[in-house]
Amino acid sequence: MQPLLLTGDDEITQATDVSPAGAVVGTSAPFPPPVITSPLRPRSGWRWLVSPVAGPALAQRLTVPTGTVGVEVNGVTDLGEAGGVVIGPATYDRQPVRWSAAGTRTTALTPPSTGNDVISQVTAVGPAQWAVYTGGSISGTSVIVGRNGTRTEPGGAPDFHDARIITVTSIAGPRTALLGTTTGVGRGSQGHSVIWQDGATYKLPTFGQLDVPQSPCVSAIQPDGTVAYSGITNYSQDTGFTRVMALRRGVAGADIALPTAGRVGSLGCATLDTLSADGWVAGYLFDASATPAPEVAALWHVTNGAAPTLTTIPVRAGETGVRAVALASRGRAVVVARAADGASTPWLWSNGARTPLALPAGWALRDVVEMTDTGLVLANVRNSEGAVRPVLWRTAG
Repeated sequence: MQPLLLTGDDEITQATDVSPAGAVVGTSAPFPPPVITSPLRPRSGWRWLVSPVAGPALAQRLTVPTGTVGVEVNGVTDLGEAGGVVIGPATYDRQPVRWSAAGTRTTALTPPSTGNDVISQVTAVGPAQWAVYTGGSISGTSVIVGRNGTRTEPGGAPDFHDARIITVTSIAGPRTALLGTTTGVGRGSQGHSVIWQDGATYKLPTFGQLDVPQSPCVSAIQPDGTVAYSGITNYSQDTGFTRVMALRRGVAGADIALPTAGRVGSLGCATLDTLSADGWVAGYLFDASATPAPEVAALWHVTNGAAPTLTTIPVRAGETGVRAVALASRGRAVVVARAADGASTPWLWSNGARTPLALPAGWALRDVVEMTDTGLVLANVRNSEGAVRPVLWRTAG
């Protein structure tokens, strides 16, 4: 499995998403200026079309409106339509847009933001839909815009009454999404994830707060509303923190506890790609009472009517920890192993075996983005000079 290195027109070219058919999107930018007063050079948006089987990638610079000085590309639909923001000459002149399937035309998703206290950004892209957040760090709300122009504001339910910020983190269908909410202020601020299905909601019991030792993690949402999640649910001076690792079957479904073999379980929080359509969950386990506590990669499989199963991927000699960070159907996963010197190495886990995903010569792993059901593994790599490039591996579908 030889790596396919993708290029843009500047030193920092980073991929953010890949469609099921192999349309990769991202942003290209120059190195930061040497002094803060230097003007920023333009950033450009890119799409690469990649066959899951063989051949080179077709690179395309996305067309932008006249006067655009910067681009942020945040995601791509099932048909290869990118979504993001085009930035005008003014610092806060941000217009959320979607690109056509050809990548040559933009369509505004919402009015542009022009004030220094309100910005707009695309936070999620799903099948034929784009989510736009408008607001700031104090308050803001979101809207989901369909390919046909329909606009849906996923608010109004009791789970949102105390929220000062509502964002959309993933979209799975016409009226199925996973939302993030922020309540409270200062050190009392809490973050929650909420399943939203056709106006009905379910708030996951985990939460994020400044003093909580384990971050809450959640997968992308499935079309039926299923998500996997992990984190802390409450705290008591007598019993300490209560942790959970579970699968939730939509708003009206049930929570299914995932076994942890007496250890602490967590999703691979670096990506949302930790739940497959056929019920596989990716993450890791660690012993909270041990110091140090090596992390062991873990996969869970949940099928209807059967107890969840747990598969662990052990640490090898020279490794200080292993996490499962992305996965596809049939239990195929990307695991990342850390060495004592801090280097990270990606591996493919399939049929009970680890196969190395070779890195391009001179490049080190920066982050893993996603694995598709067709077997494409997308990541970003960096070199010793600080340049960043997307990289793809074609694994067996």
